[in-house]
Amino acid sequence: MGQIISYMWRWIRPKKKIEKPKNDDHQTNYQPINSVDEPENSHYIINISDHASSTAENVGNHDHDVDLVPSTTDIVVDLGSEYQEVVNKKKRKKKTKKPDQVDLFISKLVTEKSVATSTPSHVPSNVKKIGQYTSSQKILLVGEGDFSFSACLAMAFGNAANITATSLNSYAFLVTNYGSFIANWTELVNRGSMVLHDVNATNMSKHPVLGSMVFDRIIFNFPHAGRFGHSETELRAHQKLIRGFFRNAKKMIEKDGEIHITSKSNGFYLEWDIPKIGSDHNLCLIEEIKFRPSKYPGYNTKYGFGGDRDFDSNPSKTYKFGLSLK
Repeated sequence: MGQIISYMWRWIRPKKKIEKPKNDDHQTNYQPINSVDEPENSHYIINISDHASSTAENVGNHDHDVDLVPSTTDIVVDLGSEYQEVVNKKKRKKKTKKPDQVDLFISKLVTEKSVATSTPSHVPSNVKKIGQYTSSQKILLVGEGDFSFSACLAMAFGNAANITATSLNSYAFLVTNYGSFIANWTELVNRGSMVLHDVNATNMSKHPVLGSMVFDRIIFNFPHAGRFGHSETELRAHQKLIRGFFRNAKKMIEKDGEIHITSKSNGFYLEWDIPKIGSDHNLCLIEEIKFRPSKYPGYNTKYGFGGDRDFDSNPSKTYKFGLSLK
């Protein structure tokens, strides 16, 4: 009679079908868990009788039964409100999960790629800028007087290892003739700049140090041949200086580099015709802009060849040349 009742019970309440887990050889007693939408008082009966001997049996057998009536080897697990709370906590934790190292690396890589493949209208925050020049450019300055212009750039950049500043005059001459030279020289050296003297702009490409270097910007502010008349002879002397400078500078700039000459832009200085000289050396005039000394705090426009006096640089222009138009 008991056996008949047992069969009737199994016919009325058939066993639930258990799906085999995929790709998990460590589960010898796999048990399904219903959706979290179970009633608050739901519970499951998990058979654990096989755990003790599972190591000796075929681990591929996952078809253990789930009985609705607990036996002596069954444990009743309440998966009601406590289980729901655990699930909710996991969901909240997942939503507020902090990015791991891989996420941070990918984010940084995407940002760097975006910067590298685009042309931003502003200078990146880690690059210092003053006037037309930035700390990311390799800059050569020639014909410096008291080195106030190069020192101004160096102080703006902070670390000025990207600057090479040169003068035609010797160190001893500069100490004697320019009261602020030592202070400017010290600023440059302390900030990592290279400072060279006795450098002639008309043959600098053969200089033992500079000859092997290339630059993004080569700057010659207010070139002057030391002739103070306004005759044809003085005009040709100034033009010869600029021709020699262009001939050397074009050998020392990067493919997309620029050569900058700043000069007075009125009267006799316009007769020098700097754009024409650049064109004669197969250089392209990128643009010419008004030079504003106020953009370079501390810069003093000194007379060359001695004399610690400033000259009036207004009006002036900066002519920008390149190997090709950009």
